[in-house]
Amino acid sequence: MKIFFAFNHPAPYKVRTFNELSKELDIFVVFEREKAKNRPLSFYNCNQYNFPHVFLKRGAFGDEQSNTGELKKYIKEHHNEFDIIVMNGYSTLTEMRTIKYLIKHNIPYVLQINGGVVRKENKLKKKIKTYFISHAWKYMSPGDEADKYLINYGAKKEDIYHYPYSTLEAKDVLDAPISEEEKKKIKEEFHLPESPLYVTAAQFIERKNNAYLIRLFSKFKGNLVIAGEGKERPLYEQIIKENHINNVELRDFLKKDQLYRLLQGCDYFITLSKEDIYGHSTLEALANGIPVISSDRVVSSRQIIKDGYNGYLVDIENEEQILSSFESIQKIVNTNCVESAKTYTIENSAKEIANILRGLKK
Repeated sequence: MKIFFAFNHPAPYKVRTFNELSKELDIFVVFEREKAKNRPLSFYNCNQYNFPHVFLKRGAFGDEQSNTGELKKYIKEHHNEFDIIVMNGYSTLTEMRTIKYLIKHNIPYVLQINGGVVRKENKLKKKIKTYFISHAWKYMSPGDEADKYLINYGAKKEDIYHYPYSTLEAKDVLDAPISEEEKKKIKEEFHLPESPLYVTAAQFIERKNNAYLIRLFSKFKGNLVIAGEGKERPLYEQIIKENHINNVELRDFLKKDQLYRLLQGCDYFITLSKEDIYGHSTLEALANGIPVISSDRVVSSRQIIKDGYNGYLVDIENEEQILSSFESIQKIVNTNCVESAKTYTIENSAKEIANILRGLKK
């Protein structure tokens, strides 16, 4: 069977998933743009495309937006060549134009999502989202939390199929937590501060809530490393300087292999994000053997984190609960973290997606 996929930009984890999926199915992928504007070029350097694909030539603007009729035209000319059409989004103008065409001409499409958060919104915005989501033939969702999003916009529960969404290959998940001797070696390699050492890896943007996290650490004796980049860096530096905070360090964005090694050298991961429609970093931390303290607004954490087993979910408006979790997390067994990550691999994800699509063949 031949499957058509439309996706916004070639995020490395998505390219690796398509590479795996191409071993199972005959796929063709159209990317709306070559990169997201808010991602560094280094983010894409590792991409190898082992599947047929094209990039749209026009329409890219903003961080991830796109507005062109090219995708609609391609489907109009070639949709009969494919058994199933999978749209990996509906939020760009290009995707909207395409889905509107599919609906008008009664061409079934599967809507695949990585996650979703139900927000308060005006009636018009909800009506628009409902139009594009509710008309899908079937849905692929990473789990129950994302299902709530789809159902809120008109999807039927019986039309939703689950797959283990992941940004990690099996080789990225440790067989077992590293030894204390190896952890000490990594700490020296990265010139990391003393334990207890907490780490977060995120864009330096308001939604990630790092400014609040930095202020919290002024009330805590542990150390914090924040790795990433973004427009809020001057704000973080100002907070650290003005409040004489000496237990928080800012580190530059790291490529995958270096980031994973940094994670292994730390003791605990923390994210107090105000909102993440999925949240890749939770799984990356667990795969590298460190427990996670996560905001309960991170969809992946709500799916994977089990309080007292591999981490803790916290309410970002409950400072007492967060500070308490800093102490509680030190009792968690690191083996639990690695074990909970082993199901969520790109290989497993691709296999399950292939199984779903085979079952849906018209």
